[in-house]
Amino acid sequence: MGSAPTIRGGAGIRMVYPDSEYNIFGYPTDVGGLLARKAAVQKLRRPWYSGGTITFSSVLGFGHYLTPGSASFEDGTVDYLSIPAVEIGLKWIESVGIDLVHTRVACLTGWLIEQLVGLRHSNGAAVVCLYGSPNTQLRGGTIQLNFFDPAGKMFDSYAVEAMANDQRISLRAGCHCNPGARELALGFTEDELITSFRDADHMTYEQFTHVIDGKTTGALRASIGLVTTFADVYTYLQFARTFVDRSRSSAN
Repeated sequence: MGSAPTIRGGAGIRMVYPDSEYNIFGYPTDVGGLLARKAAVQKLRRPWYSGGTITFSSVLGFGHYLTPGSASFEDGTVDYLSIPAVEIGLKWIESVGIDLVHTRVACLTGWLIEQLVGLRHSNGAAVVCLYGSPNTQLRGGTIQLNFFDPAGKMFDSYAVEAMANDQRISLRAGCHCNPGARELALGFTEDELITSFRDADHMTYEQFTHVIDGKTTGALRASIGLVTTFADVYTYLQFARTFVDRSRSSAN
């Protein structure tokens, strides 16, 4: 399962970041691409250099000459065995059609969100807290949430991830990419965090989590993509239903 491609840039330039290829078509990892018109590349200037990007450098002359063309942006030895897969994958996605991919992902994402937010414990409390839009408006195919027990206690996201792995369900547990979003979503206060980081240089991560009273520092993410099927999202829903009326202690 994967998310939409990360393609950005100004006129004539489109960046495809290293974490995008495997999200779009499964392979390769750790390879990024810069799709640009030659005229646009000529306008780019690098304020620094690294191995493989220069033809000559000098300490006494305080200068260097970059390798002409695209090679000046290749830091070090590129993963040349994987590069052909980028072009093949992009052509494959083009043959499928990005509009078709969007429709498929939107349908599966919308159905799964509706089912997950509708889960309730016997006392009426919500089983999950969804982060982001509660529908397919202004969101991609990534569904991020946390599970809660009937008393409103949050299940540790890493414990839930391990439980999902046992069921051969691929979820990703971890912190929100934006620290501010994480703190707001998980309800941290300024006083809590100031106290927690006061001795950060002398604490292990385990000690840090104890200082913040065992609160989880992350959430669970499921990414819906081109190869995701209805069976995949239905399996996740069935897994989520096992948290109905489940106490937090059972996941530790």
